[in-house]
Amino acid sequence: MTGTRAIETILGQMSLDEKLRLCTGDGLWHTAAFPHLGIPAVLMSDGTSGVRLQKESKEPDDANFAYNAINSSFDSDEALTCTYVATCFPSGSTISCSWDTGLIQEVGRAIAEECRALGIHLLLGPGINIRRHPLTARNFEYYSEDPFLTGRMGAAMVKGLEERGVGAVVKHFACHHSDSNRTRVDEICDRRTLHEIYLAAFEHIVTTAHPVGVMSSYNKINGVYASANHWLLTELLRERWGFDGFVISDWGGVTDPVAASKAGLDLQMPESLGSKAYLRERILAGELDELHIDRRVRNILRMVFRLEGMRQEGGQVDARMQHDLARRAAAESIVLLRNENHVLPLSASCGTIAVIGELALSPLYQGTGCAIVNSRRVDSPLDCIKEQAPAETKVLFSRGYLGAGAGDGEGDASMVEEARACAASADIVVCFLGSFLPPESDHYNREHMRVEAGHERVLEAVLSTGKPVVAVLQSGDAVEMAWSDRVDALLMTGFGGEGVGDALARVLFGSVNPSGRLPVTIPKSLRQTPAFTSFPGDGFNLVIGEGIFTGYRYYDYRGLDPLFPFGYGLSYTSFTYADVKLSSETIRLPGSLEVAVEVENSGEFFGKEVVQLYLSQGSPCIPRPVRELKGFAKLSLAPGEKKRACFTLCERDFSYFDESRNSWVIDSDTFRIEIGSSSRDIKASAPVRIIAPPKPSRMLTAESGFSEILENAISRDMLFDFLVDQGIITRSDVTEALEHALRKSFWGLYSYLDMNTDGRVSPPMVRALTGAMNRAIEAAAQGVANRGR
Repeated sequence: MTGTRAIETILGQMSLDEKLRLCTGDGLWHTAAFPHLGIPAVLMSDGTSGVRLQKESKEPDDANFAYNAINSSFDSDEALTCTYVATCFPSGSTISCSWDTGLIQEVGRAIAEECRALGIHLLLGPGINIRRHPLTARNFEYYSEDPFLTGRMGAAMVKGLEERGVGAVVKHFACHHSDSNRTRVDEICDRRTLHEIYLAAFEHIVTTAHPVGVMSSYNKINGVYASANHWLLTELLRERWGFDGFVISDWGGVTDPVAASKAGLDLQMPESLGSKAYLRERILAGELDELHIDRRVRNILRMVFRLEGMRQEGGQVDARMQHDLARRAAAESIVLLRNENHVLPLSASCGTIAVIGELALSPLYQGTGCAIVNSRRVDSPLDCIKEQAPAETKVLFSRGYLGAGAGDGEGDASMVEEARACAASADIVVCFLGSFLPPESDHYNREHMRVEAGHERVLEAVLSTGKPVVAVLQSGDAVEMAWSDRVDALLMTGFGGEGVGDALARVLFGSVNPSGRLPVTIPKSLRQTPAFTSFPGDGFNLVIGEGIFTGYRYYDYRGLDPLFPFGYGLSYTSFTYADVKLSSETIRLPGSLEVAVEVENSGEFFGKEVVQLYLSQGSPCIPRPVRELKGFAKLSLAPGEKKRACFTLCERDFSYFDESRNSWVIDSDTFRIEIGSSSRDIKASAPVRIIAPPKPSRMLTAESGFSEILENAISRDMLFDFLVDQGIITRSDVTEALEHALRKSFWGLYSYLDMNTDGRVSPPMVRALTGAMNRAIEAAAQGVANRGR
């Protein structure tokens, strides 16, 4: 038995030391095993784009603190060879360009197969933090700047992993936005922004995909470490969202084991002998109730036995099939950003192609740090271009610059001149550019938002020849591209995984029509980004000053034109949208709205279109984005073929988070349904009238203004009754003119009465009055709700 009764039986048989050992890990990657209690160990591994499992340490037995500090690395060749080989799929920032949840779920299943072959029960992924600022180095692991898109992508990955018997740990909960001082930085953010932007994807995944685990982030949130944040881990995650899994710390992410125990953390990793001893000491001293440890043990045991129940037989990985999927995922994720005069796809009549750049030979196909994968094989773009080029086409190559280990990719003058000469002798040029990540460290953020300086010098030399240039961009996040309007075509492969070479060649020669779309906005420059003035702050305090206006919400709200908008991407074919059809022109909530639009491939090539649904409120009571993504569908269409994209909008889609009421609320208003191919290319739209239930009343206090009190008939009447009872006014004084005068007052209730009632009103009297108002309003609302049932 592994149910609740069995867990309670096991818990009753465990000593305090055994409980503490279970809560504080066993080595780097295991939970503690207790065979005599029937508790197996759980093996976990990194892996947001593929499995990164370290082999047993080959360090000398006498390795000491200094040796470990000097030789520890994620990125070195030595470190990489100490991990098992695995398939490297496109990074999160790249596969999200596919806008294809089915594909991401399939990749999740494939990663799970490799986990099973290695005996891994728990994968530390996916990473789903919002890509707030392009210099955050770990953005390559994350999906998008938009919480709706991120939530759907993350849920698909979780489902793929867990339907193949491997538990997912969604990370980093929450507000991981900077990789400098990541274990000390304080993310300062208002509650509305937290709920609408930085928590929404976690909420969707927790409530729909039900992951086994959630990993707390390193950082503080409004002064409290995430691993010790009771509001985050207990009040929100468990009590509000109903999460029934376990919470694990990031590695070394617990600074106060007692506070973490009280807050809702379950498993501290890696093994911490110091925390184990400290918790025991604090329990015996009476500072920490052992019940907190019991709760942790219960949640860990539920995780262990849930994984046992999910476990499937496995052990054999078809490397060829895995690689083919990596190729397909890369192809689906390539974004065509520019294609002047239809220079792509390359035609058979193209006599000579000059391929320029070291990255064509050794592609920049994955990130750094703990997400790095020891790939089985990597397709070289140059080799694949040569293999797939028409027989009569000649392919030339020039390195142009040095590889990733050589500073900014600088080559000497002779290399640049050789690249220019190579380009000049060809009919068309394919030039590879990239942006390197720094090695993972305490200051891991990107230093700039440009492609490498050496790469730009080569591009300038190539452009000087006047030959048509196809630029290929390899980067984990957005880069500045002041040169983008000077190239004839621009393809973004991102960190495309081990199959990127084959995928790129297929797109270049047209056997694959690019269908990737941007999951982030690409700005014209770093200065144009929403968080430019606040990132990275002073390195220890990071204020999210733009609030809910991150990503495309910011550019739309300010009326700024980015270089490439959110959702943007070109195709070799064209698509035509018909009128939007709604199930009703008026929706009374709670109720749902069905939306449909017909899309036709009006071009000459087979292609895939990402149909995007945005929602815009007509007359919002508070600042809201111009539009927000609330649906998307990827349609495959042959030339002349038509298909319908269908969406369902529910109550939450129309809502915003009201801090004063601590809940999601909706205004009765006219909304506009907008359907398009990007956030800036709306093809069709239609209005819908939403009739919402009355909003929950704002809690009234002695500081509340008269406008708040008078907006509700109950509190209005109670206010005037109070003033009459205290002899401050007479019943005949209660007129529209008095109401109007009070509404204009900028003082709070007590302050106004204190100044204008000759001392007849005290603070306790006003607190008693507003408390009675709140109770009366709540009782009336409950009565309405009961009658509605």
